[in-house]
Amino acid sequence: MNNTSPVPILIAGAGPTGLILALTLLQNGIQVRIIDKDANRDPGQRGSGLQPRTLELFRFLGVLDDVLAKALSGFQRRQYKPGGVETLKITTIAPIEDPTPSTPYMNAKMLGQYNTEAILRSHIERLGGSVEYGTELRSFVQYHDRVEALLATKNGEAEKTETVVTHWLVGSDGGRSAVRKQLNLSFVGETRTEGQWKAVLGLVETQGLGTDYWHQWGDINTAGLAMMPTERPGWFSFMFKAAADEDKLLVNRNALVEALYKQVERKDLVFGQVEALSLYRPNVCMVDKFSEGRVFIAGDAAHIHSPAGGQGLNSGTQDSFNLAWKLSLIEKGLASPSLLATYTEERLPVIAAMLQKSTKLFNAMQKNAEEGWKRGGDLRMLGINYRWSSIVVDERTPKAESPNDVNPYGSGNDSELRAGDRAPEAPDLVPVRTGEADGATSLFNVFRPTHHTVLLFNLPAEETEQLLQAVQKYPAGSVKTVLVFPQGTFDPHVAGQPDLVVVDKGSHAYAGYLVSPEKPTIVIVRPDGAIGGIAYGLKGLDNYFRGVFSVIGEAL
Repeated sequence: MNNTSPVPILIAGAGPTGLILALTLLQNGIQVRIIDKDANRDPGQRGSGLQPRTLELFRFLGVLDDVLAKALSGFQRRQYKPGGVETLKITTIAPIEDPTPSTPYMNAKMLGQYNTEAILRSHIERLGGSVEYGTELRSFVQYHDRVEALLATKNGEAEKTETVVTHWLVGSDGGRSAVRKQLNLSFVGETRTEGQWKAVLGLVETQGLGTDYWHQWGDINTAGLAMMPTERPGWFSFMFKAAADEDKLLVNRNALVEALYKQVERKDLVFGQVEALSLYRPNVCMVDKFSEGRVFIAGDAAHIHSPAGGQGLNSGTQDSFNLAWKLSLIEKGLASPSLLATYTEERLPVIAAMLQKSTKLFNAMQKNAEEGWKRGGDLRMLGINYRWSSIVVDERTPKAESPNDVNPYGSGNDSELRAGDRAPEAPDLVPVRTGEADGATSLFNVFRPTHHTVLLFNLPAEETEQLLQAVQKYPAGSVKTVLVFPQGTFDPHVAGQPDLVVVDKGSHAYAGYLVSPEKPTIVIVRPDGAIGGIAYGLKGLDNYFRGVFSVIGEAL
């Protein structure tokens, strides 16, 4: 059966990366079709670490409250002496840090991937979308204006095939990505051989074990066990490096439970059901580009690595956020497809830096070094930036020529805020006009994946009016303007028709964006929460948007 009605975007793979991409596109009014070859997807607790930057992006998507209602936080690691009961030592995995006005989410959360996926699916369904489980992408052919994809769906013993015509195809189909393989993209890195390190991962029902710590018995690199509490009462996720024959433990529940008892040396614990078992072998690989023609890859399809540092799912989230707003503008006819070249340009250096960090951590864990268990710092992903990107405009600080000139993971370490950096939060913004908001608001209440946000600081009234008139020429609904008056401003004169006018009551906006009260400054925040431009006048603003809305650039 052929489907001749084109689908704007086909997404193959319904893990968090694909679901976040689908949700972001749907919020932008773009129709998607999302499929997954697994009929009964059960990822278990994998990908459970949610870093602060991911929490921010979840807020922009409107799913954060649902995530925080289930997620866990604040663990230390307890190691036991032989015998299984007496504590050898307790170490802090990541120090708890107090939130700041610019970074309200400073600490990672733990949420099983199956719960993260369920939350994302529920929001997709509210927008009329759905996931087609048990539908596999068999092959695809690219043309200059479309992709034709062959899909197969199992219905019992019967199989139905169809050809789907789509404008764009995105493969978020995991480390064994069929999309990546058919594109014949190089997947370079280190694939460790069969005889090297491997471990059993899974979930086990456990009675008698406290939930305030991560628990570890033995050396996880030779014959050791680590067990972590989950949001599911009575269940722990585990990583078990058995002495031998890990493969056999996957298919024999009794043998696995017996091996667990032997490792913990505790009869007071009761192990019950086991679920979501898999064998993990560390591989470190990434592509050299994230797309070919009209086909893209994201998440594990583009990069796989050790789970050390909890960067994997979070990197896939940022892949999707980076790609979605660009695809949305193109599907709406507001940008040229050439904008999509910046997906690889921006994400590739970030992923390369991420693989270096996660591999360094994993190697330290293999040596049983304490630093292998340290988290926090750059791993919070708040410093990820695109300072070198060809589409960022920075009139305050010279733009980096390449990622070799900056740390793709570490903006903020230089006490600067540049175009390409994460846009800080700023609370305690008091709306000036009646009806705009009930009490104070914040910038994170304004940022959304559906529009750019232009922040106007200290602009004279005449220039403000000219700039707002220029913004009105941009596509309707694509840009929101916020006029920010400094602390202590009373009865401000509002020129033009900005979308929001606020007084920076706590001075958090001026401080967070490093704006002097005497210096007129324009900050352009992209739909993915990164700063696209820092300008001092209309020319800089226009330069930025000409690079994004390139289809209509000559008309602006």
